[in-house]
Amino acid sequence: MKVMDSFRIVWRNLWRMKLRTALTSVGVMIGTAAIVAMMALSLGLKENAVKSLENFGNLTEMDVEPMYYDQEKGEMIPDDQRKRLNMEAVQELKKIPGIAAVMPVKRLNEQAKLKVGRREGYVELVGVDVNESAAYRKNDVEKGTYLTGSPQEVVVAFDVPRAMRDVEKEKREARRRNADNGRQSGMSVMPPDMGGGGESAAFNIVDKAATLILTREYRIDDEPKFEKKELRVRVVGQLQKSENFRYSTAVYVPLGVVKELNDWVNRGRSDEGSEGSSRRTREQATKDTFEFDQMTVKVESREQVESVVKALKEKGYEVWSPARELETINQFFFVIQMVLGGIAAISLLVATIGIVNTMIMSILERTKEIGIMKVIGATVFNIRWLFLMESGFIGLIGGLAGLGMAWGAVELVNYFGASGGIMDSLNMGYGGGPEGEQSKLAVIPAWLALFAIGFSFIIGLLAGIFPAIRASRLSALQAIRSE
Repeated sequence: MKVMDSFRIVWRNLWRMKLRTALTSVGVMIGTAAIVAMMALSLGLKENAVKSLENFGNLTEMDVEPMYYDQEKGEMIPDDQRKRLNMEAVQELKKIPGIAAVMPVKRLNEQAKLKVGRREGYVELVGVDVNESAAYRKNDVEKGTYLTGSPQEVVVAFDVPRAMRDVEKEKREARRRNADNGRQSGMSVMPPDMGGGGESAAFNIVDKAATLILTREYRIDDEPKFEKKELRVRVVGQLQKSENFRYSTAVYVPLGVVKELNDWVNRGRSDEGSEGSSRRTREQATKDTFEFDQMTVKVESREQVESVVKALKEKGYEVWSPARELETINQFFFVIQMVLGGIAAISLLVATIGIVNTMIMSILERTKEIGIMKVIGATVFNIRWLFLMESGFIGLIGGLAGLGMAWGAVELVNYFGASGGIMDSLNMGYGGGPEGEQSKLAVIPAWLALFAIGFSFIIGLLAGIFPAIRASRLSALQAIRSE
């Protein structure tokens, strides 16, 4: 029997008992729709939870620091066994599969002041490896460009222009207010350099000349002395707004600049004390080996985050990133998916029993037809193939209809979720995706749709195994004689 002939026979038999086929497919349709809808809801909730997590930081970027406490042994890690954030550690991290870049960070040990024209404000000077970070940080630039490696170039964080104020103007306005209002001279006025009361409106400082001002303290004969250092720079770029408040007033410069400035600051501190304090032993020189404050690791994709976090911890590093919660989120929603899928699978089990019943009834009605097919040369395989295909197509029809039903239910859930403010009440969907599209409460990915169709077809095939075997074992002579 040719394959096309068998498909024509199957289609004819299903069309001949249209009502029975439709009613049997309804069970599969309800079961498939329930499973897809439940899975879509759990996947949508998971996706929104991950998006909410991303608002606290990029999940593919994580800050790496030495591990100070061994949770397995329940004890502190000795200082001599603790990881050091040096160039050796950079090379070690680069060898971990899934890590695309290792971006070391070194902060200035003193607070610096950035001055642009008449405006100024205190900032945090952060040194970065331009070669490692340029490929990834250039996408975070809102205005201008990223660092090229020149020591005279700086890139500022989004809040830096908003933190800068015209100090002289504020002093004049304060004196004018005091004079106009006749306030008492003893009234306290917040120092202009300490923040508060400044102008909230930002001004554009990109592509403008600026001055970084540093001050170090040293002592001569127990008398404090202060030395000022000014560094002429140009602001070449401004980063986009970020939820990471840790670097809200950061000014990024090449790593070598911060290293040089730290040496200048520490040189002033080392002058304190006795005359022989400037002499360093070999042990002290070893301790002064250059180390980074932290390292930012860029992971190739979000799917590799968990494996990278595990590898970092095995090597003795601590990870600070929202990505640490991904494993917990995945485990939680995996349990939710299993529970919801298991509940919905009960209806699919009932549908499977319905397919078995339909196929057995079909055998009883077509006993003589089966006998004639055997007499004219149909093999046992041909008989089984026909009945398996019939049950499989019943499952496929129900699966397609169930997928359409689930899609409609998901669209309704998303519509009422958006119009009813459910997303806002769950604190999910902060601004939607990168293009601003609205987050959805339930989603049906392509793999779930294909899985639903394939699974319903397989369910139909499995339900037809027993009826197919029973049909193939009928005696041709008895089948022909049956009424």
